[in-house]
Amino acid sequence: MHSGWLVETASLWGYHGSTLVCQRESLRCEAVNEYWIRNRVRLDGWNSLLTRYRVQTLSLSMARRIRAWEKLRSLIEEILLSEPLARVCVAVAAQLEERQVDGDSRAILHNVFSAHCEVRNRCLKIILAGVDRGIAEAAELNRLRHYLEHWTDLLLGYFANSSLSTVYAFSSTRMEEFSDDFSQPRLGAQSQMVWSLQLASCRNWLNKHCSHSPISPRMNQRICEAAMGMIHSQAFDSVGCMRSRLIQTIEYGIQHAEETLASLESNSWESMSKVLSVGSIPKPMRL
Repeated sequence: MHSGWLVETASLWGYHGSTLVCQRESLRCEAVNEYWIRNRVRLDGWNSLLTRYRVQTLSLSMARRIRAWEKLRSLIEEILLSEPLARVCVAVAAQLEERQVDGDSRAILHNVFSAHCEVRNRCLKIILAGVDRGIAEAAELNRLRHYLEHWTDLLLGYFANSSLSTVYAFSSTRMEEFSDDFSQPRLGAQSQMVWSLQLASCRNWLNKHCSHSPISPRMNQRICEAAMGMIHSQAFDSVGCMRSRLIQTIEYGIQHAEETLASLESNSWESMSKVLSVGSIPKPMRL
């Protein structure tokens, strides 16, 4: 599996992030543990290869240095493409923990996030050294890093409504700006169309600026499977597509109709009518 599918999986989590948080279901612990194990194996492999290729780039042989930079580009590219998924998953888990729905998943996913940040820092040092030496591969990697940072903040801004989630953004200010302009509540009925255009633009950019030689394609596939396995099967319809937030809300209301009626009977109708009569004031979109 190409590393770009890791960005696709992260985008799926970001688009349905608010639904995952509101469905009142914890993440599947077996898949969370599998996700952690697979990432640890891949991280160990990454660190070993980074050390090997880094030494080869310092070789006195020009041909060996060129081959080493080609391999190093594919490796660092895979590491950078894997980061949005690591950040978005733990941001969803953080909101579930804050709502007291899932108290275990965030700690495990945060461990994956922290380990990924460590290997990312190694990559940034290599990229910086390559840019200073005028190496074209390093400049391309720096451009990819910059784009993925913006894309990750856009994903987090789309669903994150908690200050806890800003810990996993590259720029909390940029994330809040994206949230003001492109969040699901802000876009409303136009969210699907806007999101489709954003995702198509992301795919086109990655196809033009990423190589097609992943370092660990089999492990990428297993990690994507574990990431999707963390979501309960009830969130998907019969053809494998995730249900919308509206459909899941309706289904939840039907399944818990007795609890809803009991809560209405216990509370005063006056306070309920006040809540229903308060309307939201739309914010103007910044251009």
